[in-house]
Amino acid sequence: MLTKDLTYNELFTNFKKGLRNGNWRKLRFLDKALYRAAIGYAKRGGSIVNGKLVEKFLGLIERLKETKGMRIFKRGFEKAVEMLERGEEKGVFLWAPKLREWLRDPDYIFWLGTVR
Repeated sequence: MLTKDLTYNELFTNFKKGLRNGNWRKLRFLDKALYRAAIGYAKRGGSIVNGKLVEKFLGLIERLKETKGMRIFKRGFEKAVEMLERGEEKGVFLWAPKLREWLRDPDYIFWLGTVR
């Protein structure tokens, strides 16, 4: 398994982005503490190389970089997958064949994510 080193610059850049877009405040207290500790360690010249820690930080970085549009699209994608599965089971696509095409259209998927 090929792992990536995380440097101070990468950690700090993503930290700033998370602060700007408001995702930093959505993290749990222990995740924030771990991230701050990693920044402090990496600032002293080290980089994070432990595979499990790097995995954890990559997940946190992804959450820090997430935008509102990405969250909407993800929610819409989950709904579209569910609708595709149910449509196959119930035979919906026999009487509404265009629905299958719509469920593969990125604009429709985004719209699904905005609907509650």
